Amino acid sequence: MALMTRTPRGATAGIALAALALLAMVMTGCGLDPMERLNEDIEAEDIQVRKAAVLTLANLDDQRAVVALSEVFEDDDELRDMAAVALVKKGREQVTDEKPDPIIDGIAALANNVHLSEVVRARAAWILGEIGDREAITALKTATGAKTGSGAVAQLVRDQATQALEKLGYQEVGREFEMALGSLENQTLTTIPLPEPLVPEAEEPA
Repeated sequence: MALMTRTPRGATAGIALAALALLAMVMTGCGLDPMERLNEDIEAEDIQVRKAAVLTLANLDDQRAVVALSEVFEDDDELRDMAAVALVKKGREQVTDEKPDPIIDGIAALANNVHLSEVVRARAAWILGEIGDREAITALKTATGAKTGSGAVAQLVRDQATQALEKLGYQEVGREFEMALGSLENQTLTTIPLPEPLVPEAEEPA
């Protein structure tokens, strides 16, 4: 898995400007389908182009944005965490009476898919906890017993599922949201905060 690298301040500003420019075109009704451009951009070789596309998708009021973000989350090692936070934003904003909730249901399927890597599944469990919808409890309970495709214990998935249940108030011990409620939803983001690593970096030797 590729490591997330720190983006220089100037590059971050450029990403925000590019994303906001595209979003402005959408909101003013430029006559073009923004998803055509965004679906191309999330496949670009240039990571800055892909980052700008993810930021635009996070702010875009379009159901198809969730599908595109899910594809980035599953396939792009470099932008997985960025897409994960964008999906948390979408999950908190797009509250629906439809059962099962399509966002919760889609992320839950990733968390419990034994054919995916532990990293993808564990981060999916994290998303479910951060969205804060108790509809995810059943899927997370299943994930607390997660195994890999070969039948080995998927400990990383189990740990994240347990922590997610704590956030949802299911466990005796509670846990705060990493992304505070109100910090993402119902606003236009200029940057997407990254979550803590699933596996803490090893301490430097003394």
